[in-house]
Order: sequence, then C-alpha cells, then structure tokens
Amino acid sequence: MNTKLNDEFQMRQSRRQNVLLKSHLDVGSYYFEALAFDISLHGAKIKLNLPLELGTKFVISIKDNNKLPSKVSWVRNGFIGLEFVYPPEKVKSIFGSLGERLD
Repeated sequence: MNTKLNDEFQMRQSRRQNVLLKSHLDVGSYYFEALAFDISLHGAKIKLNLPLELGTKFVISIKDNNKLPSKVSWVRNGFIGLEFVYPPEKVKSIFGSLGERLD
C-alpha cells in the first residue's frame, strides 16, 4: 500500500474532478496560459511551464469562468497545486454545473 498516496487523499478537503481545461493566470503584471488537470471547490492542480514559489498569489480563470483569486500551495514535477481564496460556496456558483459535481 502506498502510504504517501493515502496521506495525500486524506488531506483533501473536497471531492476532485479530473478535467483537462485551458486556464489563464494573472500574476502581477504577467499573464500565463496553463492547463488544469483536476479541480475541487477548494483548489486545482495545474500544469504551468514556469515554476511559481509557494504562497505566490495570483488570479486564475478556468474555462473562461470568472476570475478566482488563488495562491500556490504546492509545486511538484511541473505541476502546481493552488488553493482558491473564495469560500467553496462561491466557487461552486462560479463553476455552475461543474461546481455541482464537486459538492
């Protein structure tokens, strides 16, 4: 049994949905394209060809939805884990039908 993997799942705050969605990040005066691989009401896992430091604050747009203020919570193997600043109820309403599946 992979303990590391089990620990990661135990830390999850809500259900995740595997996706493959174009995303855009506004980091200060810079703008980057990224790809979201999974999302939840609390955050997302994205692929970005540029490392961002832990705690970096930015705004992300996923699938052209409203902008979500976020911060980097982990960085690993070219992927970035981000945490949404908004509460889950607001994120759910922003994502619409996708948000309903994340509840």
